[in-house]
Amino acid sequence: MRSIGARIVIVFLVTVTLSITIATSFYLPFLMRLVYNQSDMKMQSDLEVARMALDQKKQSLMLPARVLSKDIWFNRMLAGRIGNLVRERVKFFIRGLTEADLTFMTVTDADGVALFRSQSAYSTGDDISADPAVKRALGGQEASSFRLLGPEEMWREGLLAEPPAPGAAGPQGLAIIAAAPVLTPYEADTAEGLSPENWQKGRVVGVVVVGYLMTRDMSALNEVAERTKSRASVFSRKGLLASTAPKEVAAPPRTVFDPAIYKETGAYVVNRPELGEISGYIPLYNVEGELSAVLELSGSTEWINRARAVSLRNFIFFIIVGIASAFVVGLLLTKRITEPIRELRRGAEEIGRGNLLRRIDIPGGDEISELADTFNDMSVRLHRSMEEMRLSKQQVEDYSSRLKSAHSSLEMYSRELEKVNRDLMNSNLSLRKANEVKDTFLSTVSHELKTPLTSIIGYVSMILEGAFGAVNEDAAQSLEVVLRRGRNLEALISDLLSLSRIDAGRLELRRAYIDIGKELRGIEEVFSETLREAGLECELDIEDSLPRVHADRDRINQAALNLVGNAIKFTSPGGRVSIRARHKRETNEIEVSVADTGIGIPADELSHIFDRFYQVDKHDGREYGGTGLGLAIARELVELHGGKIEVSSEPGKGSVFTFTLPISALETGPEGAGGGGFGGEAA
Repeated sequence: MRSIGARIVIVFLVTVTLSITIATSFYLPFLMRLVYNQSDMKMQSDLEVARMALDQKKQSLMLPARVLSKDIWFNRMLAGRIGNLVRERVKFFIRGLTEADLTFMTVTDADGVALFRSQSAYSTGDDISADPAVKRALGGQEASSFRLLGPEEMWREGLLAEPPAPGAAGPQGLAIIAAAPVLTPYEADTAEGLSPENWQKGRVVGVVVVGYLMTRDMSALNEVAERTKSRASVFSRKGLLASTAPKEVAAPPRTVFDPAIYKETGAYVVNRPELGEISGYIPLYNVEGELSAVLELSGSTEWINRARAVSLRNFIFFIIVGIASAFVVGLLLTKRITEPIRELRRGAEEIGRGNLLRRIDIPGGDEISELADTFNDMSVRLHRSMEEMRLSKQQVEDYSSRLKSAHSSLEMYSRELEKVNRDLMNSNLSLRKANEVKDTFLSTVSHELKTPLTSIIGYVSMILEGAFGAVNEDAAQSLEVVLRRGRNLEALISDLLSLSRIDAGRLELRRAYIDIGKELRGIEEVFSETLREAGLECELDIEDSLPRVHADRDRINQAALNLVGNAIKFTSPGGRVSIRARHKRETNEIEVSVADTGIGIPADELSHIFDRFYQVDKHDGREYGGTGLGLAIARELVELHGGKIEVSSEPGKGSVFTFTLPISALETGPEGAGGGGFGGEAA
């Protein structure tokens, strides 16, 4: 037995040693080639990321050039060669932009003469029509590329404080240039003339050139370096232009300035073991397709050397572990020949003594192992039968205990629930009484305030009209303030009374068949003086032959007045208030919308805009007045008619309030029915 075991151990040692040695000799070089290939693929991917980042920068530069070139007022100024207005318009357009957005902007006329330079006030009047980007834009095409700027060009753009000395070598700069032609609109006085197709038919009246100096603002290079986790540098044929590295950067190989190496993949990757780096290059072309500079991405290859050392160390470790494992396995095999029979005998003896949990573990698939499995199955079935009997008895006892506990818990929860219900009923009665006291108090106080306030307004109006004699200018101004404040207070009291009636259920709707179109036109007449004083334009878009609605004329007018007044309040001079009405045939409703070009409403405020006393402008020195009741009253009145109201808004662009009114089945009621209102006559 010992001689057989020794032979088995020796065979295992020799086999394992040879296998690991052969695998190591082939696998280690393959692994290193794979690492270098992965490094090269990562650099190719990083170069593509850098190219995409630079393309995004080109597109972001082209955006302001396009926007300004499509400004119809700017086009007309440029077509008229009104230099001062052009400069003021461009200054207004670029205010708020930083060097991370653009470094300079130049505007030329149709002959390529510079009318405006954002960084220089001394170089206007220069003829730059020969510039390739300007030349292409004067031909009606957009241009976007890289351009290498010399000292003279940088000074003319205002990027150098002093002009360079004649013949002296000065700094170079690499800029991303975007040029867009400025076209006069074709038939600009018609709606059709403003379509994108007709813009291309206009003549070129100038060029807008936007530039970003990469060697002055490092945000673009820093973004490339951050995305690729590499060092980003820009080189021209004369040397380094800019780099994200804090220390000196080695010059690239001269071959990177040969355009032929970029024809196949558009990029060039080279391993530089003398620097411990791998570098990748992409070309940066000008408008004419010439190589202006190259962008270099460099990363350290020190990690590859460390990976090689770690791999070699791991392989040596595995050889030692393999030899030790082979020795141990050989010893275990010698025991396996006689140990299974002894284990089977010991297990059978313990099972015979009543130890049913005793398992006989004999590995392998031979006859002895199958016999051990049969003994194990027999002991498991016997043990399972006894356990099932014991568990059945225990489960019956557990279920009985749980039922008793559940019954006690249900009785306790029932008593607590009855107590909570009594408390809720008492609280509900208290709240109902408090609400009735509030409504009574609000209605009484509002009536008591409105009676003397009406007298005050009447007397102040009579004094201003001269009923009690002439009034000097200072006194008249003070009385006008009193009159305005009194009317504001009167409106507030009316709102409070309306809310009180709605809450108390005492607001009765005097329904009649009304022409909503006439009512809306009447509202425009009511606000005509206010619109003129506010410098606003009112636009009416009412569908012809609108069906009549069965509604309370005064309450619908009140809701519409609140919406239009709100739109006027929050719209700056020069803006527009639009009133529209249409028949939604799919739901048989009248839809009325009031839109403005005002300050808009933040998205997080929209869900509260119809709450009572809620105002978007909440700080102490609020710019806009009001109590926050107008929209709440409008919603209550619309919903009393079975309609609904909603709002959509975008901050800085305006808001649109829309409400709907259902049309009664008797919508073709008698002509002229209904009470008095703004758009019709009293019945």
